[in-house]
Amino acid sequence: MRARSLILPISVAGATLALSALLVVVAGGSPLLAFAALLDGSISSIPSLGETLARSTGLILCALAAVVAFRAGVLNIGVEGQLLMGAAAAAAIGPLFESPSVSRLALLSGAALAGALSVLPAFWLAEKRGVPPVLSTILLNLVAAAAVTWLVRGPLRDPAGDYPQSRPLSDEIRLNPLISGFRPSAAVVLALLLAVVVWLVLRETTWGLKLRAAGLSPKATRSAGLNDVRIRGLSFAASGALAGLAGGLEVAAITGRLYDPFAAGIGFTGIAAALLGGTHPLGATAAAVLFAALGVGSNAMQRDAGVPAALATVIPAILVLALLMAKGKRKE
Repeated sequence: MRARSLILPISVAGATLALSALLVVVAGGSPLLAFAALLDGSISSIPSLGETLARSTGLILCALAAVVAFRAGVLNIGVEGQLLMGAAAAAAIGPLFESPSVSRLALLSGAALAGALSVLPAFWLAEKRGVPPVLSTILLNLVAAAAVTWLVRGPLRDPAGDYPQSRPLSDEIRLNPLISGFRPSAAVVLALLLAVVVWLVLRETTWGLKLRAAGLSPKATRSAGLNDVRIRGLSFAASGALAGLAGGLEVAAITGRLYDPFAAGIGFTGIAAALLGGTHPLGATAAAVLFAALGVGSNAMQRDAGVPAALATVIPAILVLALLMAKGKRKE
């Protein structure tokens, strides 16, 4: 039975590898050279591995945000916007406190709260007006992007800079690398710990059982005397908080400030990682690290193998589509 369960992921991985190799050939490159360069640029050295882990932080948290929402039956496609709201809150709160420890706690808490609050319009529209969250959250992404544009050109603009960006966080406030010369900070450790926490909550707790039940069958949940609206609302808020925290950590550990445009599709890639990981917290985490490695290794692939770096962004899409097609065919 266990061997049979491996057939689908192995088949999907094989098909993706074959199609990716074909795309490399079409691009005029050598598949072996391209994949070797991809690995070399993402995990083969301490600096490249460190870059992969650093980039994976936001992807992991956005993937977890999608997992929590999807498992509750909420199609939260607004992870990108919730990340932006968290980043904006972090950039605004960070410089307000003199104590570095207080500032870090405040900016990360504010980022998570901003992400959670940003889902309220979508939740209200879904429960009171019947607007599908998949539609409202997509539109709220645009609202969040517009808000960031306004903030970095207005209230949060750095008066000392010409580029539309916020004031930088001081070095005392920012999360520094855990090891000198190795880029990852405590942010990636926090993301991995939260992946384990989300997994344990969904699997071992009563609330996790209620959440999964509400996602599988709202009617049955109501018949059991549970408030499915409340469960969905809390799950939606938790999803937004995780995405907001991702934005806060991007500011505190990676960029040091807010600018426009920000995030570069981290939220959308996190959703893809959640789908590839089967909406399982640990599977989504592994997929997020894989996507980070592809992003980091793409430059080496272009430099050493002469293959366009954009190809590395196509591979995740192929993986997700192949998995969804395979699952759909198996259900038939």
